[in-house]
Amino acid sequence: MQKNKMRNGQIATYLSLSLLMPTAAISAELEEIIVTGLKRESTIMETASAITALSASDLSARGLSDIRQIQYAVPSLHYGESYGNRNISIRGIGGFLEQPGVVTSINGVTQANDASSQLAQLDLDRVEILRGPQGTLYGRNAVGGAVNFIAASPTDEMYAKVKLGVADFDQTSGEVVLSGPLTDSIGVRFAATHLDANEGWIKNQMPDNDDLMKGEQTNVRLIVTADLSDAVSAELMLGRSKQSGRWTHWAMIEENIPFGVATFLPAVSVRDNPEGDPILFTEEPHEVYMRGPTNTDRELDISSLTLNWDLDNFSITSITSEQDWENAEQYPADSTSTGILMRASEGTNKTFSQEVRLSGQTDTLNWIVGGFYMDDERTDMLDIQFQENIAFGFAPFFNNNRPLYENEVTALFADVTYSVSDRTRLGFGVRDTTEKKVHSTFSAGIFPFCGGTEPFVQKWEDSATTVRASAEYDASETSMTYLSYSEGFKSGGANNGDCNAPYSPETVDAYEIGYKATLSEGSTTLRAAAFHYDYSDFQILQVKDFAANYMNADDAEIMGLELELTSVLNDNWMINAGLTLLDTEYGEFLQEDLSVFNGVKVQIEGNPLTNSPETSLILGVTYDTTFNSGSNLSLSIDGAYRSRVYFREFGNVADSQDGYSIVNFNANWVSADGGFAARFFVSNLADEAHVTGMYALQTTYGRQGTWNMPRQAGFEVTRFFGTR
Repeated sequence: MQKNKMRNGQIATYLSLSLLMPTAAISAELEEIIVTGLKRESTIMETASAITALSASDLSARGLSDIRQIQYAVPSLHYGESYGNRNISIRGIGGFLEQPGVVTSINGVTQANDASSQLAQLDLDRVEILRGPQGTLYGRNAVGGAVNFIAASPTDEMYAKVKLGVADFDQTSGEVVLSGPLTDSIGVRFAATHLDANEGWIKNQMPDNDDLMKGEQTNVRLIVTADLSDAVSAELMLGRSKQSGRWTHWAMIEENIPFGVATFLPAVSVRDNPEGDPILFTEEPHEVYMRGPTNTDRELDISSLTLNWDLDNFSITSITSEQDWENAEQYPADSTSTGILMRASEGTNKTFSQEVRLSGQTDTLNWIVGGFYMDDERTDMLDIQFQENIAFGFAPFFNNNRPLYENEVTALFADVTYSVSDRTRLGFGVRDTTEKKVHSTFSAGIFPFCGGTEPFVQKWEDSATTVRASAEYDASETSMTYLSYSEGFKSGGANNGDCNAPYSPETVDAYEIGYKATLSEGSTTLRAAAFHYDYSDFQILQVKDFAANYMNADDAEIMGLELELTSVLNDNWMINAGLTLLDTEYGEFLQEDLSVFNGVKVQIEGNPLTNSPETSLILGVTYDTTFNSGSNLSLSIDGAYRSRVYFREFGNVADSQDGYSIVNFNANWVSADGGFAARFFVSNLADEAHVTGMYALQTTYGRQGTWNMPRQAGFEVTRFFGTR
């Protein structure tokens, strides 16, 4: 209670300060953001696709630095975490374990591992979110869509920025940007951020065990651009992101101690007392019992070289990249005072990729052709060690190793848009993808491994041809409609720790009709899309014998409607809003529910898809004013609402999160000369608690999951040097 009083006092102090103290005055016309999500430049309103772009000023003014925060600013985008896995989904389609369902990229470099894309980004020019299958231009694992992070480029004149911040939970942060020309033809931009989170926002009730969700995060990026000739330019990008500390928690969402005992876990803990101590737990939001080591170490190194040749009738783009991802986690996974289920995992992911594109444009034809190659090598290890005896009188252990999982991907693609008339355009695209895979696995523990004492090795090949077709019509000079059909597929794979046949890719056929309009002399934009998805061979998770295994089910169906509105009401007021309505259901499939003793087969036909709220709403209001001194103040409130979200396929309320709302407040001030800026913010203003992901596992004491971040207030000061 004392802590809450202190935090409320901090908020009141910050509010009073903010009213004395960044964002330019609101323009009468909305800024047109140039996007490259479809591999060539266009504006959002000209693109025959559902796309949202957040500019650098949007990201900075609202403090949007990673996908956890960005999800509340984009229709149909959902992010969740559970049991060490991270998942981005769009319109109800996402990934799990190692195969993303939404592709993420940095400056055109696709990230092969879903987990690496969740690290905080820095110094961005914009973020583009494409909704719907992108199987033609992006290929594998873009069944839900794509999220593109575009870094800021070197500036023509010298520029620098230094930002310092403090926030609740004893967090301090810093950011440095240095940018400018080295010569007439060479530019450089260096950016770095660092976060010290000294107080965890998950309270660990276990004595002598520290709180969780704390540690350090560091991001560094260097970009060098060069004009090699009048026609040839190059961009070199080097980056590193690192996270260390206690960035994992695994909370008890709904206790079921009798179920744990029925599945052979002890009824009392004898780790400290031979007579037996009661098993303690908490279902309170942002509180856990986690006994034992909890450590997180993640690091991503990325390098890329982009070359552009601008010739008379066409241009050539080459993107060459290497990525090295390492992830190690250790934590007790039982969410009780016993700490009986200690889980440790280590993984590496080394990826090389090469993309070459040729593109051109005539009066009637806009075309692009290209090829893509990727070699992705992974190794990982999972250890589960029981810390005291179960009902059989011993403490079992399990070890799943994957010495090698290699995926070699080759693809050819082409996409054209033909102008039938000044107002009508037709589009067509095709991509042919081949994946050659080698998977080796070895398991040790109380159960015999099917491969004996040697790793079990499988080799196989998957391939897919995906197409898209579209028709566009300009209803007026400021409005357009489009009709599209697109296909996507998510890569198949093999489960770690078993010798079953590989599971197959899943595919999506998507139909969409959209409308975009610029109204009120450029002060308002309206975007609408209605869509229908046929989802085949969808990959589904089953958890048995402590292992999470993927398999293919039958089909599913998704229907939805999206609306986006942005409007400048006058010189001072602006609103933005978004609405998504989803109707999703699984087809016929018997799924095993392991929240029941020994498991029971359940028909999931008609149940809603996971991570697919029926209603999602975004609403933001910004007030902007310029003082007589010339300084500018911008106040904004941004809210997001999600209806009930299911985390498992069975349609049970116990496996879901009730509808919830997140409200964020920002106050931005900029000095008259633009040299200083300050931001006061309160994230999750109402201190709403909701679950972001959930499991109901075999041999546990209940349903477990992860919580969102509670309310946090903070203050940042920025000093600018040179020309922005």
